[in-house]
Amino acid sequence: MAADPAGAAISRDRPAERPAARWWFPAIVVWGAIWAAFFIANSKLVARMEFRDPDDELRLVQVRDLIAGQGWFDLHQYRVDAAGGGVLMHWSRLVDAPIAGLIALLRPMIGQGAAEQVALVAIPALTLLAIVLLVGWMASRTIPSNARVLAMACVAFAAPAMMQLLPMRIDHHGWQIALALGAVAACLDPDQRRGGFLSGAALAAWMAISFEGLPFSAWFVAVLGLLALVDLSARPRLVATMQSLAASSTVLFLATRGIGDLAQHCDAIAPVHLAIFVWGALAIGLPGYLWPKSRLALLGGFAIAGAGALALVGVLAPRCATGTFDMLDPVVRGFWYDNVAEGKPLTGAVWPLIAQYALPPLIALAVAVRLAMRAEGPLKRWWIAYALFLGGALAIGIAVTRAASIAGILAALPLGWLVANRLGALKRPSNPVLRAGELVATAALIFCVLVPAVPVAAIERLTTPPTDHTPEPGTTVACTARHARQAFDALPPGGILAPLDFGPNILANSRMSVLATGHHRGAKAMREVIDAFSGSPDRARSIAARHGLRYVVICPKVQEMALYRERAPNGFAVQLLAGNAPAWLRPVPLPKASGLRMWELVE
Repeated sequence: MAADPAGAAISRDRPAERPAARWWFPAIVVWGAIWAAFFIANSKLVARMEFRDPDDELRLVQVRDLIAGQGWFDLHQYRVDAAGGGVLMHWSRLVDAPIAGLIALLRPMIGQGAAEQVALVAIPALTLLAIVLLVGWMASRTIPSNARVLAMACVAFAAPAMMQLLPMRIDHHGWQIALALGAVAACLDPDQRRGGFLSGAALAAWMAISFEGLPFSAWFVAVLGLLALVDLSARPRLVATMQSLAASSTVLFLATRGIGDLAQHCDAIAPVHLAIFVWGALAIGLPGYLWPKSRLALLGGFAIAGAGALALVGVLAPRCATGTFDMLDPVVRGFWYDNVAEGKPLTGAVWPLIAQYALPPLIALAVAVRLAMRAEGPLKRWWIAYALFLGGALAIGIAVTRAASIAGILAALPLGWLVANRLGALKRPSNPVLRAGELVATAALIFCVLVPAVPVAAIERLTTPPTDHTPEPGTTVACTARHARQAFDALPPGGILAPLDFGPNILANSRMSVLATGHHRGAKAMREVIDAFSGSPDRARSIAARHGLRYVVICPKVQEMALYRERAPNGFAVQLLAGNAPAWLRPVPLPKASGLRMWELVE
């Protein structure tokens, strides 16, 4: 990936064409079409302010707190485990800022509620726009003109990524996808130092938003290192990336975390990680400065960087050596984390999901390798790097399902070329029957490549004997505190014992507080919720009293209640579901539309 003349990486079919002149308008059109489909399909949810994920609800709560005057560096959720002083969240203000800024801008003109609705639609839309533009920019420089629009259109079929970009999805996942794509796109910059700086800054922003970016960032640097070992002229990009990663991470840490919390957290960028990045930049950059033509020096720099990183973790944060979630209470881990499907390996999912998440990136990887073998010069080096990035992202996505979105979005570029290639290879026979057959066969092939979940699900249905199994109650979310907002407002404020995954919904739609939500930094209170609902009524009462709780709320059909039934068939939650509330609870009427049941503790 050595420095090359401007435009050297542009494919040979457009010799006199200016890259910027022909790709951005189709990108806007493709983005508009995708977003229009998303909005139409989700318009009812937007109108009702109904979220798919508790994280989006809690993100809105965090943004509201920021707008209401909570400190920029204060990331506590004070209405979660209020008796314990609240829960310090690991989420970044980088995600809060655009949402809060848009709401604050629009609120004087259209009011708080409408401003929030606009933000809940606009922020995912802008994130999707950034992604489509990045794919279009890369396509304009790497694949023939007849494939560029198709590559941008293939973004819509990156299912794991698109699930994070629908209206109302305001949590950090969409920004992670855009930043990963930005880091890869910057490798096309013919100015190695500038491109490396942009890649490093994108990776730093990604990890500042979520530490989930660490595995791909490490792989990204490893790929640049491998390319630099093969071709020493590519070393400036590697060094610039490491320097930018260290500098940008430090700046973002100070800008979003400040110096008030210098604890060595394992789930977010902390001082130990900044030290590792700075050490890595020095260890990799200094040998290049002293011995610019020595591969051995570069290899030694990598060894020193790795050894130093291990030493820093061992000295400053030894508890982080085993991972973010290994420190969870065993009960919390077994009941909560081990039941979060997106945190598990993809191999444990159902076959249609495995097919949709893994097959398109796998096919795209084969295409990227083929393009690398066919290309020459800088374009060849680009496709080699792209194939390595995609392969690493695919491996990470198989290991952790929620990470599959990166491989899914990286697959769009090679798949666009593949679709264009298949369409260009049509024989178009003169016989209308043969022509129609060719078109149908080609369309079916393209459909199976882009949406393999459909044929896999069809095959599974045909080959699996029918059963009379009826799904257990509690497999869907059928409750919302939004319909009970007025009833909540009429009650004296107080803490609520509620299912973990329903806590954010209560926070977003009332003034009440909850004992815990499904977020690992509140693990101590999470254990209390699990013990309360799984134990006897007397134990639940003791826990409620210890935390100063005033109410109990359940959603009978939330999936978590099924887990309580499985864990403790005669426990407190199951007794409430059966209508056998103890005498120390007094029913509180709520609108039937809410789907909730509520009780107040009797003194």
